[in-house]
Amino acid sequence: MTTLYYPMPVLGKTFESTSRTGGSLPATFDTFLYKPIDGQSQLKLLIKLRINLRQLPPKAIPLQLDYDNKPFWTLPWTWPDWGRFIHAAASQADMWNNKFWLVPPASFTDFDITSGMPPNQARRPNIRCALEVDFNAGEDAHRTIDVANLDTRLLIGGRRDSSTFRSDALFYDSLDAVPCVFPYGNGPGQPPRRYTIAHEIGHAIGLDHIGVILKTPLCMYAAASHEMGIDYHPNAQGGFNGLYCYGYTQGINVVGNIMGAGDQFTIVNAKPWQWAMMHLRQRYDEVWKAVTADPGPSNGVRLS
Repeated sequence: MTTLYYPMPVLGKTFESTSRTGGSLPATFDTFLYKPIDGQSQLKLLIKLRINLRQLPPKAIPLQLDYDNKPFWTLPWTWPDWGRFIHAAASQADMWNNKFWLVPPASFTDFDITSGMPPNQARRPNIRCALEVDFNAGEDAHRTIDVANLDTRLLIGGRRDSSTFRSDALFYDSLDAVPCVFPYGNGPGQPPRRYTIAHEIGHAIGLDHIGVILKTPLCMYAAASHEMGIDYHPNAQGGFNGLYCYGYTQGINVVGNIMGAGDQFTIVNAKPWQWAMMHLRQRYDEVWKAVTADPGPSNGVRLS
Protein backbone atom coordinates (compact mmCIF):
# COMPACT_ATOMS: atom_id res chain seq x y z
CA MET A 1 0.00 0.00 0.00
CA THR A 2 1.30 3.45 -0.94
CA THR A 3 1.95 5.76 2.01
CA LEU A 4 0.40 9.22 1.70
CA TYR A 5 2.21 12.22 3.17
CA TYR A 6 1.11 15.69 4.16
CA PRO A 7 1.92 18.10 1.30
CA MET A 8 3.75 20.55 3.58
CA PRO A 9 7.09 19.34 4.98
CA VAL A 10 7.81 19.61 8.70
CA LEU A 11 11.42 20.58 7.91
CA GLY A 12 13.06 21.95 4.80
CA LYS A 13 16.42 23.50 3.87
CA THR A 14 18.90 23.87 1.05
CA PHE A 15 22.03 21.78 1.45
CA GLU A 16 25.33 22.99 0.02
CA SER A 17 28.72 21.29 0.11
CA THR A 18 31.92 23.09 -0.76
CA SER A 19 34.59 20.40 -0.87
CA ARG A 20 35.39 16.71 -1.22
CA THR A 21 35.15 16.28 2.56
CA GLY A 22 33.71 12.88 3.36
CA GLY A 23 33.76 11.84 -0.28
CA SER A 24 31.62 14.77 -1.40
CA LEU A 25 31.88 16.84 -4.53
CA PRO A 26 30.55 20.40 -4.28
CA ALA A 27 26.79 20.01 -4.64
CA THR A 28 23.55 21.82 -3.93
CA PHE A 29 20.08 20.37 -3.44
CA ASP A 30 16.91 20.98 -1.45
CA THR A 31 15.86 18.57 1.27
CA PHE A 32 12.51 18.11 3.01
CA LEU A 33 11.12 15.88 5.77
CA TYR A 34 7.47 14.78 5.50
CA LYS A 35 5.06 13.20 7.98
CA PRO A 36 2.70 10.38 6.94
CA ILE A 37 -1.00 11.16 6.98
CA ASP A 38 -1.83 7.94 8.83
CA GLY A 39 0.52 8.91 11.68
CA GLN A 40 1.96 5.39 11.82
CA SER A 41 4.10 4.90 8.72
CA GLN A 42 7.68 5.92 8.06
CA LEU A 43 8.69 9.53 7.66
CA LYS A 44 9.96 10.51 4.21
CA LEU A 45 13.21 12.40 3.63
CA LEU A 46 13.17 13.86 0.13
CA ILE A 47 16.15 15.21 -1.75
CA LYS A 48 14.90 17.46 -4.54
CA LEU A 49 17.39 18.21 -7.28
CA ARG A 50 16.66 20.79 -9.97
CA ILE A 51 18.59 20.25 -13.20
CA ASN A 52 18.28 22.32 -16.34
CA LEU A 53 18.96 19.82 -19.12
CA ARG A 54 19.73 21.93 -22.17
CA GLN A 55 19.99 20.89 -25.81
CA LEU A 56 23.46 21.69 -27.12
CA PRO A 57 22.80 24.33 -29.81
CA PRO A 58 23.82 23.63 -33.42
CA LYS A 59 27.35 24.65 -34.44
CA ALA A 60 28.73 25.87 -37.75
CA ILE A 61 31.05 22.86 -37.64
CA PRO A 62 29.04 20.22 -35.74
CA LEU A 63 31.93 18.66 -33.84
CA GLN A 64 31.98 18.16 -30.07
CA LEU A 65 34.88 17.01 -27.89
CA ASP A 66 34.16 14.61 -25.05
CA TYR A 67 35.89 14.59 -21.63
CA ASP A 68 38.92 12.85 -23.18
CA ASN A 69 39.03 15.40 -26.04
CA LYS A 70 37.86 12.87 -28.62
CA PRO A 71 35.86 14.51 -31.45
CA PHE A 72 32.33 13.43 -32.34
CA TRP A 73 29.93 14.63 -35.04
CA THR A 74 26.64 15.94 -33.72
CA LEU A 75 23.14 16.66 -34.99
CA PRO A 76 20.47 19.16 -33.96
CA TRP A 77 17.95 17.64 -31.55
CA THR A 78 14.46 16.74 -32.71
CA TRP A 79 11.67 17.06 -30.17
CA PRO A 80 10.79 13.32 -30.27
CA ASP A 81 14.45 12.39 -29.64
CA TRP A 82 14.71 14.98 -26.87
CA GLY A 83 11.54 13.65 -25.23
CA ARG A 84 12.92 10.11 -25.28
CA PHE A 85 16.18 11.30 -23.73
CA ILE A 86 14.37 13.14 -20.90
CA HIS A 87 12.30 10.00 -20.23
CA ALA A 88 15.47 7.86 -20.05
CA ALA A 89 17.13 10.38 -17.73
CA ALA A 90 14.12 10.33 -15.39
CA SER A 91 14.15 6.52 -15.35
CA GLN A 92 17.83 6.43 -14.38
CA ALA A 93 17.31 9.07 -11.67
CA ASP A 94 14.51 6.92 -10.26
CA MET A 95 17.03 4.11 -9.71
CA TRP A 96 18.01 5.97 -6.51
CA ASN A 97 14.56 5.48 -4.97
CA ASN A 98 13.65 2.62 -2.62
CA LYS A 99 17.32 1.91 -1.97
CA PHE A 100 17.92 3.39 1.52
CA TRP A 101 16.29 3.96 4.88
CA LEU A 102 17.57 5.82 7.94
CA VAL A 103 17.21 4.48 11.48
CA PRO A 104 17.05 7.45 13.89
CA PRO A 105 19.53 7.95 16.74
CA ALA A 106 18.41 8.14 20.38
CA SER A 107 18.34 11.96 20.22
CA PHE A 108 15.63 11.98 17.53
CA THR A 109 12.53 12.11 19.72
CA ASP A 110 10.50 14.70 17.77
CA PHE A 111 8.11 12.20 16.19
CA ASP A 112 7.92 9.48 18.85
CA ILE A 113 4.56 7.72 19.00
CA THR A 114 3.43 7.05 22.58
CA SER A 115 -0.26 6.34 21.95
CA GLY A 116 -1.09 2.75 22.92
CA MET A 117 2.38 2.14 24.33
CA PRO A 118 3.26 1.15 27.93
CA PRO A 119 4.62 3.87 30.22
CA ASN A 120 8.12 5.14 29.31
CA GLN A 121 8.01 3.41 25.94
CA ALA A 122 7.44 4.73 22.42
CA ARG A 123 7.68 3.81 18.77
CA ARG A 124 10.21 5.85 16.82
CA PRO A 125 9.50 6.14 13.07
CA ASN A 126 12.16 5.10 10.59
CA ILE A 127 12.79 7.29 7.56
CA ARG A 128 12.43 6.42 3.90
CA CYS A 129 14.97 8.11 1.61
CA ALA A 130 13.58 9.52 -1.64
CA LEU A 131 14.96 11.44 -4.61
CA GLU A 132 13.07 13.69 -6.98
CA VAL A 133 14.84 15.22 -9.98
CA ASP A 134 13.30 17.99 -12.06
CA PHE A 135 15.08 17.98 -15.43
CA ASN A 136 13.25 21.07 -16.68
CA ALA A 137 14.21 23.48 -13.92
CA GLY A 138 15.21 26.41 -16.15
CA GLU A 139 16.79 29.41 -14.44
CA ASP A 140 15.90 28.03 -10.99
CA ALA A 141 18.20 25.02 -11.48
CA HIS A 142 20.83 23.81 -9.05
CA ARG A 143 22.96 23.05 -12.10
CA THR A 144 22.73 23.33 -15.89
CA ILE A 145 23.85 20.43 -18.08
CA ASP A 146 24.26 20.62 -21.86
CA VAL A 147 23.48 17.48 -23.87
CA ALA A 148 25.02 16.74 -27.29
CA ASN A 149 23.04 14.74 -29.83
CA LEU A 150 25.59 12.41 -31.42
CA ASP A 151 25.34 11.60 -35.11
CA THR A 152 25.42 7.82 -34.74
CA ARG A 153 25.42 7.39 -38.55
CA LEU A 154 29.05 8.51 -38.56
CA LEU A 155 30.26 6.27 -35.75
CA ILE A 156 32.65 3.69 -37.13
CA GLY A 157 32.80 0.38 -35.29
CA GLY A 158 32.87 0.13 -31.51
CA ARG A 159 29.90 0.48 -29.19
CA ARG A 160 26.87 2.67 -29.46
CA ASP A 161 26.04 3.12 -25.81
CA SER A 162 27.05 5.38 -22.93
CA SER A 163 30.68 4.24 -23.21
CA THR A 164 31.03 5.79 -26.70
CA PHE A 165 31.34 9.45 -25.66
CA ARG A 166 32.83 10.19 -22.25
CA SER A 167 30.42 12.51 -20.48
CA ASP A 168 30.93 14.28 -17.17
CA ALA A 169 28.88 15.86 -14.40
CA LEU A 170 28.10 18.97 -16.49
CA PHE A 171 27.95 17.57 -20.01
CA TYR A 172 25.94 14.60 -21.30
CA ASP A 173 25.40 13.02 -24.70
CA SER A 174 22.44 11.32 -26.34
CA LEU A 175 23.89 7.81 -25.91
CA ASP A 176 23.93 8.25 -22.13
CA ALA A 177 20.35 7.02 -22.36
CA VAL A 178 21.73 3.59 -23.36
CA PRO A 179 23.27 1.59 -20.46
CA CYS A 180 26.80 0.43 -21.11
CA VAL A 181 27.13 -3.36 -20.96
CA PHE A 182 30.40 -4.72 -19.56
CA PRO A 183 32.20 -1.34 -19.51
CA TYR A 184 35.64 -2.87 -18.91
CA GLY A 185 35.12 -6.13 -20.75
CA ASN A 186 33.08 -9.23 -20.04
CA GLY A 187 34.87 -11.21 -17.37
CA PRO A 188 34.96 -12.32 -13.72
CA GLY A 189 34.61 -9.48 -11.25
CA GLN A 190 33.28 -7.02 -13.82
CA PRO A 191 29.90 -5.27 -13.47
CA PRO A 192 27.21 -6.32 -15.94
CA ARG A 193 26.11 -2.79 -16.82
CA ARG A 194 26.64 0.89 -16.09
CA TYR A 195 24.07 3.67 -16.12
CA THR A 196 25.89 6.92 -16.83
CA ILE A 197 23.08 9.31 -15.92
CA ALA A 198 22.38 7.52 -12.62
CA HIS A 199 26.12 7.75 -11.87
CA GLU A 200 26.20 11.46 -12.67
CA ILE A 201 23.11 12.06 -10.50
CA GLY A 202 25.19 10.61 -7.65
CA HIS A 203 27.78 13.32 -8.31
CA ALA A 204 25.03 15.96 -8.41
CA ILE A 205 23.91 15.04 -4.87
CA GLY A 206 27.45 15.16 -3.53
CA LEU A 207 28.95 11.70 -3.98
CA ASP A 208 32.41 11.14 -5.36
CA HIS A 209 33.67 8.00 -7.08
CA ILE A 210 33.48 4.84 -5.00
CA GLY A 211 37.24 4.63 -4.51
CA VAL A 212 37.26 8.15 -3.05
CA ILE A 213 34.33 7.40 -0.75
CA LEU A 214 35.94 4.19 0.51
CA LYS A 215 39.48 5.62 0.37
CA THR A 216 40.72 2.48 -1.34
CA PRO A 217 44.53 2.23 -1.49
CA LEU A 218 44.62 2.16 -5.30
CA CYS A 219 42.44 5.25 -5.57
CA MET A 220 44.55 7.09 -2.99
CA TYR A 221 47.63 6.08 -5.01
CA ALA A 222 45.99 7.49 -8.17
CA ALA A 223 45.18 10.77 -6.42
CA ALA A 224 48.67 11.13 -4.94
CA SER A 225 50.50 10.26 -8.17
CA HIS A 226 48.32 12.69 -10.13
CA GLU A 227 49.05 15.42 -7.59
CA MET A 228 52.78 14.82 -8.07
CA GLY A 229 52.45 14.76 -11.86
CA ILE A 230 53.62 11.15 -12.22
CA ASP A 231 50.37 9.33 -13.03
CA TYR A 232 51.99 7.20 -15.71
CA HIS A 233 49.97 4.08 -14.85
CA PRO A 234 46.93 3.98 -17.22
CA ASN A 235 44.54 3.00 -14.43
CA ALA A 236 45.70 5.93 -12.29
CA GLN A 237 45.70 8.64 -14.93
CA GLY A 238 43.32 11.41 -13.97
CA GLY A 239 43.62 10.96 -10.22
CA PHE A 240 40.11 10.98 -8.71
CA ASN A 241 38.77 10.40 -12.25
CA GLY A 242 41.15 7.52 -12.94
CA LEU A 243 39.93 3.95 -13.40
CA TYR A 244 41.31 3.03 -9.98
CA CYS A 245 38.85 5.46 -8.35
CA TYR A 246 36.01 3.81 -10.25
CA GLY A 247 37.08 0.64 -8.46
CA TYR A 248 38.70 -1.03 -11.46
CA THR A 249 40.57 -4.26 -10.50
CA GLN A 250 39.18 -4.00 -6.93
CA GLY A 251 36.41 -6.59 -7.05
CA ILE A 252 32.75 -6.47 -7.96
CA ASN A 253 31.73 -5.03 -4.56
CA VAL A 254 33.72 -1.90 -5.39
CA VAL A 255 33.72 -1.54 -9.18
CA GLY A 256 30.09 -2.72 -9.32
CA ASN A 257 28.85 0.24 -7.24
CA ILE A 258 26.75 2.92 -8.92
CA MET A 259 29.58 5.38 -8.16
CA GLY A 260 32.04 2.94 -9.73
CA ALA A 261 31.23 1.32 -13.05
CA GLY A 262 28.20 -0.73 -12.09
CA ASP A 263 24.58 -0.49 -11.00
CA GLN A 264 24.67 -1.61 -7.36
CA PHE A 265 23.74 0.53 -4.33
CA THR A 266 25.22 0.12 -0.84
CA ILE A 267 24.93 2.08 2.40
CA VAL A 268 27.81 4.40 1.41
CA ASN A 269 25.56 5.78 -1.34
CA ALA A 270 23.11 6.96 1.34
CA LYS A 271 25.51 9.66 2.56
CA PRO A 272 23.55 12.58 1.00
CA TRP A 273 20.48 11.66 3.06
CA GLN A 274 22.58 11.33 6.22
CA TRP A 275 24.07 14.77 5.54
CA ALA A 276 20.57 16.11 4.86
CA MET A 277 19.21 14.98 8.24
CA MET A 278 22.15 16.45 10.14
CA HIS A 279 21.75 19.70 8.18
CA LEU A 280 17.98 19.87 8.69
CA ARG A 281 18.39 19.47 12.45
CA GLN A 282 21.65 21.42 12.74
CA ARG A 283 22.89 18.46 14.80
CA TYR A 284 26.21 17.43 13.30
CA ASP A 285 27.02 15.18 16.24
CA GLU A 286 24.16 12.79 15.43
CA VAL A 287 24.88 9.45 13.79
CA TRP A 288 22.21 8.37 11.34
CA LYS A 289 22.37 4.67 10.53
CA ALA A 290 21.64 3.87 6.88
CA VAL A 291 20.26 0.47 5.84
CA THR A 292 19.45 -1.01 2.43
CA ALA A 293 16.54 -3.21 3.58
CA ASP A 294 13.22 -1.78 4.73
CA PRO A 295 13.40 -1.72 8.57
CA GLY A 296 9.64 -1.38 8.97
CA PRO A 297 7.56 1.60 10.08
CA SER A 298 9.20 2.13 13.47
CA ASN A 299 11.27 0.70 16.29
CA GLY A 300 10.25 0.35 19.93
CA VAL A 301 12.35 2.48 22.28
CA ARG A 302 12.49 3.00 26.03
CA LEU A 303 12.23 6.62 27.13
CA SER A 304 14.56 7.88 29.82
